[in-house]
Amino acid sequence: MKIYLLGVLITLMSFLSLAQEAKVIDNKIDIGNCREGEDVEYCLSHKKMKELREKNPQLFEKSNFEDQNFKEILQQVKTGQIEKGVVYTIPVVFHIIHDDGVENISREQVLDALEILNKDFRKLNDDVNYIVSDFVDVAADSEIQFSLATKAPNGKCFGGITRTKNTITFDGSSGSTQVNAIINGNDVYRGNWSGDKYLNIYVLADVGDAAGYTWTPYYVDGSSMQRGIFIKNSFVGSIGTSSSFTSRVLTHEVGHWLGLNHTWGENNNPGNTNSCLEDDGVPDTPLNIGVQSCQKGYNSCDDSNPSTGVESSWDYDVVDNVENFM
Repeated sequence: MKIYLLGVLITLMSFLSLAQEAKVIDNKIDIGNCREGEDVEYCLSHKKMKELREKNPQLFEKSNFEDQNFKEILQQVKTGQIEKGVVYTIPVVFHIIHDDGVENISREQVLDALEILNKDFRKLNDDVNYIVSDFVDVAADSEIQFSLATKAPNGKCFGGITRTKNTITFDGSSGSTQVNAIINGNDVYRGNWSGDKYLNIYVLADVGDAAGYTWTPYYVDGSSMQRGIFIKNSFVGSIGTSSSFTSRVLTHEVGHWLGLNHTWGENNNPGNTNSCLEDDGVPDTPLNIGVQSCQKGYNSCDDSNPSTGVESSWDYDVVDNVENFM
């Protein structure tokens, strides 16, 4: 229940463009859903969700976004029954798989990532001073914060980071294989780090040609370590192997981990005009097609905008929320 609640409580925060690395096919770069002038694509989470749906359709029949528990909590949020002023602290474990290369990021880089994550979720990030006026009144402190876990599943005290030396860090084709490497070879506790006890973040050299991905909480067994976030080392924090430009990938993926879709709906294709007919399940974010740059003041689903090619009954005077982390 808390996972659903936390997902609903997240509101508007600030600007993020999430990236996925380009692939080379027949000696040509396939940039997919890239922004103009870049060689990176967008978030992989919904593609992973699609794969999971195709492999396990029965899972989506039993537990889906319209789950009754979620409906009840959403109604409580809408009617103001959810108590405000209560800050939820989520224990985090960074599992670093490395082969003694740059992917073995420092503790300082991990702490930097955690600091950025906390600022973003508590509305303490500097960007908040530049929010488009349409969204100033709905931007909010999510009352969620993150802290490095201090105890392993066996009760042993540790510093919130595990390290596993294994070349599987370079093969992101199967996240479960990478998780198994951690279970069998990390330096703190060899066993299951339950996904409903920790936010497990897997720092790797490769995550399937992506910057990062996860699954929303409705479709993955909460106790499974698959209930975590897979992220490439160069998108963790703003120092070391990462940079300020790539530092908000983790914020975006944590949003998915808590249950949020992209602002344009449940798909991985920003710019898809059909998204004007979809919704992300959060009333604070207007319908939009998902732009690929920070076009402030743009209204992609306004009936008067001929570029969408979609006739919609929606008549939004509010611009796209392009500053949203999702």
